[in-house]
Amino acid sequence: MIGNRFSVIGHWSLITVYCLLFTVLTACASVQPVVKIGLVAPFEGAQRELGYDAIYSARLAVREINEAGGIGDYRVALVALDDGGDVQLAQETAASLAIDPAVVAVIGHGIGETTAVAQAIYAEAGVPLLPLGDTPFTSQDPSLLPTEFHEAYNAVTPFDETAGPYAAATYDAMQLIFQAMAEGETESGAISRDSVTNALAALKYDGLAGTVYQP
Repeated sequence: MIGNRFSVIGHWSLITVYCLLFTVLTACASVQPVVKIGLVAPFEGAQRELGYDAIYSARLAVREINEAGGIGDYRVALVALDDGGDVQLAQETAASLAIDPAVVAVIGHGIGETTAVAQAIYAEAGVPLLPLGDTPFTSQDPSLLPTEFHEAYNAVTPFDETAGPYAAATYDAMQLIFQAMAEGETESGAISRDSVTNALAALKYDGLAGTVYQP
């Protein structure tokens, strides 16, 4: 009787293990693939306020799109890197994003010199760059932004910080990329650097700071 009892327990234990394994494998199979957007800006140094304006807006945009279900079959991840406003570090951060095939677009670098040196690296890798700080992604008086945006922006900051001059430009750049991702997936069946680049070529978006597009 005791032997039979342990046999039954062992049998149910195996069934439990199999069920758990099936659940885990099914959950893993249902996880959406991740597509990445790079953000490079100075988070340290004299221009650090620009960087923090940008990262909180980018986080807000990513949170909103993922809460809405992502883009098609994909969820969106943000890869934020600090170049400190330094030309050499800008080159290094651009190279690190360029070698990650999941990164399909980049926003940055916020300063003319760092953007210029990074742009060639992105171009060679086929990564579209939306140049923060250049037209049309320039500074905007934050007092002109909607109350709803300020409330949402404050909700993603750790210390109830307020939106600054580059908050709107970054948010608009993210929205433009989201639209390009969606159009690219519709046209080609996948989100890739090529599909996003092709979609951006003829795309415009009426954002917080006016009409934005890839220069």
